[in-house]
Amino acid sequence: MGQELNPIDPEGHVALGKIYRQLREHEKAIESFQAALSLDDKHQHAYNNLGLVYIDLRLFLLAIDMFQAALEIAPENPAFYNNLGYAYDQSDRFAEALEAYRNALDADPAFVDTHYNLADAYLNRESYQEAIQSYKAGIELDGGDATVYFNLGLAYQETDELLNAIRAYEKGVSLDADEVEAYYRLALAYQKKSDHVMMHRYLDTFLEKAEGIARFEKQYLTAKRLRQQTSGDR
Repeated sequence: MGQELNPIDPEGHVALGKIYRQLREHEKAIESFQAALSLDDKHQHAYNNLGLVYIDLRLFLLAIDMFQAALEIAPENPAFYNNLGYAYDQSDRFAEALEAYRNALDADPAFVDTHYNLADAYLNRESYQEAIQSYKAGIELDGGDATVYFNLGLAYQETDELLNAIRAYEKGVSLDADEVEAYYRLALAYQKKSDHVMMHRYLDTFLEKAEGIARFEKQYLTAKRLRQQTSGDR
């Protein structure tokens, strides 16, 4: 790979760096993007892609520097603002993340990744109403995927909007039946609604799908206990 690369073509180095990043050969990806910048120190996409590698490596301060460098060259690029916002958010600098995300949406209100990243940031900070608004804004643009609907369900459940939570979870599992935790959350939502028939249905599905999966061990034990306690309910 790279044998036919023109050594004085920065675009070739960027393309090669992207391949190395996909292969998770981060050191070689960094070398390729740095090679591109040695040939063209105004190559906005080399800076941006280098920042993405640093995010992969959880080197968020370096990533922030790269995205800021890209924005100095292309100050209206929503993707660069979005990536900067994510790096700030992962660095627990939420105010700066929020500003970057807002700049991304000012540049392109339809940049859907920013709506979802912003929603995730709000969700992680227990700002559930703001999270709901951002998830819904993203869904209006691209319809959403299973993970988006699962997270939207979490936000609704935390605000005790149980019917909306159920609708979101059920939409999520209709898109991806392997969203295992969604079945557990659905069971708890139906328990709160005192609908034990539906609660049992989702408990049984969760217990079947979660058995033996280490990260669901705690929920599995809780679900098993709840199923046993309510086995006589109708």
